[in-house]
Amino acid sequence: MTSKYALPLVVASSIMLAGCFDGSSSSSGPASITAQVRVIHASPDAPPVNILVNGEAAVEGADYKQAVLLTPEPGDYEIAVEGIVPGGNSIVIGPADFSFEAENRYNVVAIGPVSSISPLVFVEDEPDFSSTSEVRLMIGHLAPNAPNVDIYVTAAGEGNDLSAEDGPLLADVPYETVTEEPLIVPAGEYRIQITAAGAFDPVFDSGDVTLPAGGDLFIGAVQNTGANFSKDGASPISLIVVDGADVSEIYDANQGAGVRVVHASSDAPDVDVLVDGGVTPLTNIAFGDVSPSGILDGYAVLPGGETTLGVAATGTTDPVIETVEDLANGKGYTVLAVGQLENIEGLVEEDEVRRISTQASLRIIHASALAGNVDVYLVPGSQDGIGNSEPTLADVPFKAVTDYLPVAGGTYNVYIATAGTGTPAITAENIELNDGQIYTAVARDADPDAMPPLDTLGLILFDDFIAAEPN
Repeated sequence: MTSKYALPLVVASSIMLAGCFDGSSSSSGPASITAQVRVIHASPDAPPVNILVNGEAAVEGADYKQAVLLTPEPGDYEIAVEGIVPGGNSIVIGPADFSFEAENRYNVVAIGPVSSISPLVFVEDEPDFSSTSEVRLMIGHLAPNAPNVDIYVTAAGEGNDLSAEDGPLLADVPYETVTEEPLIVPAGEYRIQITAAGAFDPVFDSGDVTLPAGGDLFIGAVQNTGANFSKDGASPISLIVVDGADVSEIYDANQGAGVRVVHASSDAPDVDVLVDGGVTPLTNIAFGDVSPSGILDGYAVLPGGETTLGVAATGTTDPVIETVEDLANGKGYTVLAVGQLENIEGLVEEDEVRRISTQASLRIIHASALAGNVDVYLVPGSQDGIGNSEPTLADVPFKAVTDYLPVAGGTYNVYIATAGTGTPAITAENIELNDGQIYTAVARDADPDAMPPLDTLGLILFDDFIAAEPN
C-alpha cells in the first residue's frame, strides 16, 4: 500500500519549524524560563498555513488538524496566520499582538470556515501535568457545522441509553467554547458520546477509547471531513485529541472505512471484488469504471481493521490480485487494478475528501503500463498545444501517484507525453478545475477492442470530475 501518511492518526509531523521561536514539536515540557505557544489548525476548508511571528515565518505548512508547540522567551510578539494559496499567500488572521509570560501555555486555534476564519485563544496557567493514575482534559467545541451540544463521558462498553445517566459531563456547549478549567479524571477506558443540547440520541459515539495516565489532553470537536462524511446518518463531527503537538483523531465508531475500485487493466475481463474471501456488491466492474461510484466520497463502507481485498474475474472467487490492508475508520482508499493481465497488480492509495475553498486539488495517477515514463503538462485552456511549456511533472514512472496538487481554479488543457518527446499521447482540453473541488485523473492504456473512448490512450476521471446525483 502506498500511503501519504506514515501513521493514519498522527498528523503533526509534516509541519516545518522555521526558527523564529525556539520551536519544538515535542510534547515534553519546556524549560521554566519559557512560555508555551500551541497553534492548532481547525478551519475545515482552509489551506495549509504559515505562522508568522514579528513578520517572519515561525511555522510553515501547518495543515488542518495539525498542531505545533513553540517555546518562546517571555515577551511581546506580533502573530499572524498566512494561508498558502496558489498564486500568492494571504494573511487570514491578524496580525495581532500577544504578550507571553513564562510557565503559561497559550493556545491559538484557527476555527471557522475560510469565509469567517478567526482565532480562538485560551490560556493554561499550569501547563505541566504529571500523574500515574489521572488524566487532565480541556474540551472545546470547534465545529462550525454543529449546534450547541451535550457531552457525555461514560465507562467503556456501557449502553446507549443516555436518558438513564445523571446528566452530561458538559451541557449546552456552544461553538467557539473551551472549558474554563481543566477536568481531572481517572485514567482508563471511556466512551464519549455527543448529542444536540437537551437530546439523548447521540450524533457522535467514540466507541471505547483509552485516556492514558499522565495524559494532558485537549479534545476538540471539529467538522467531520473523513471518508463517508456524506453518508446518511454520518456524524457531523469528529474529535481531535491534542497531546503537546501530537494530534490523533477519533471518528464516530460507526463511520467505517471507505473503499472504491478502479479497473485500469486494459486487457483484463470484468472483475468482482472479494472482501475477506467473500463477494461484495462491487461486481461486474468493467475496464475504465470506478465502483461503486466515481463521485467524491462515493465509497463502499467497510469496517475498519485488517482486511483482505481481492480482485477476481466476474463470477469467480480465485483472485488475480490480493492485498491485506489495515483499513482505518474514517479513511478512504482507492484500489486500482493496473498493468496488463499477465502482470496485473493492485495499487492501493489513501484518498483526500476534504475540499479546500482556496484551491482546486488535483491528483494524477500513472496507470498506463505501456506508455513508459511520461511528462505531464497542465497549461491554460487558451493555449493550443504544449508549445514551449515546461512539464508540470517530468519523467513520471508507471504507478506513480502525485500528492494533491494545489491549482488555481480555471480552465486547463492536460497533455501527457512520453518523457522528453513533447509529443502528446493523451490530450484532454478545456477541463474546468474549480476552487473548493477535488479531482483525480488516471492515465490508462487503450483496449483496441473496446468502444470509444476506451479504444485509445486516455484518462479515467473521478471525484469532482463527476457530478454528484441530486438527493
